[in-house]
This record gives sequence, C-alpha cells and structure tokens, in this order.
Amino acid sequence: MSSEVINALDDYLDKVIVIKLQNKKTVQGNLQGFDHMMNIVLTDSEYITGDDVKNPDKVLLRGDNIILVSLPDIPNQKDE
Repeated sequence: MSSEVINALDDYLDKVIVIKLQNKKTVQGNLQGFDHMMNIVLTDSEYITGDDVKNPDKVLLRGDNIILVSLPDIPNQKDE
C-alpha cells in the first residue's frame, strides 16, 4: 500500500468510514486499525444490505474483499 493511502487512513482513525465489498454489501463503522494489505478493523459497525441492517460490535475486513473506501470530509484545521 502506498504511503499516501496510509497517511490518508491515519487521519481517519476513530472516525466513521463506509466500505463497499465485492459481495455488494456495504459496511459502516469507526476505523480502529489497518495494515499494509488493507485489512481493516471497524467497531460500532453496521452491515447495510437493502432494508436489512446488522450491527456487529467489531468487524475485520480482508483487504482483497474491499473495492471502495469512502472517507468523510475533515474540516481544515488552522494552526493556532
């Protein structure tokens, strides 16, 4: 994984992200960790499939199953 991706994900630790999987499921949760293979750990997560929502406490997603990671906008912070 490139250092740009690692730096981007580092900024989103403990923040909610949305991930689209190859099986067409969508998972949303708080990013707790990741590794160089793009394996991701989420807490307080939700599997969203149509009208069906499941709420597992902790999820480990394999990087080879992830097709999209959506990161929310972080407002620009001015140095004080």
